[in-house]
Amino acid sequence: MKKVFFFIQILFLIALFSGGNRNIEAGNVNMSSLPSQARDQAYYSQLEQSGNCYTKSHVWLKNGDNYIQVGISYNLVRAIGGAISCVIPAKAVDETFVKGELLAEIEGASGSTKLYAPCAGVVKGINPMIEFPYDMQSNQVWVYKCHLKRDQLETLMNDQEYIDYNK
Repeated sequence: MKKVFFFIQILFLIALFSGGNRNIEAGNVNMSSLPSQARDQAYYSQLEQSGNCYTKSHVWLKNGDNYIQVGISYNLVRAIGGAISCVIPAKAVDETFVKGELLAEIEGASGSTKLYAPCAGVVKGINPMIEFPYDMQSNQVWVYKCHLKRDQLETLMNDQEYIDYNK
């Protein structure tokens, strides 16, 4: 029964997102970079740090080309079983969200979790791998490409700081 329910969810997600711009979802969109004077506008698309960043609530962030990948940290993936079995996004491309709003529900091998927005932002793309969650690497679980409002982000940690925080 669980497999049938999972299959129905996948079909629903495919139908829901098949009408969208596949170029954005696949990361093949040519978005012009922000001019330096636009960097202080509300939706700032780059983190000040490079590489992986984390919040204390286990949200995983990574710089992209004029977007930020947003997902859950590898510690949270391990806590729900070490492998992702289902990702149900709550937002579509070009939808806005506010800090604390539900972005996705993520099920693992032995539990589930919810991804909440670390700050306000706009969805710019959805990870095409959510259709094949078992193929996601546990240290690279991201759901959305977003522009985030940087003035609302809490202090971010790099990989080593995050490891130290979770000891």
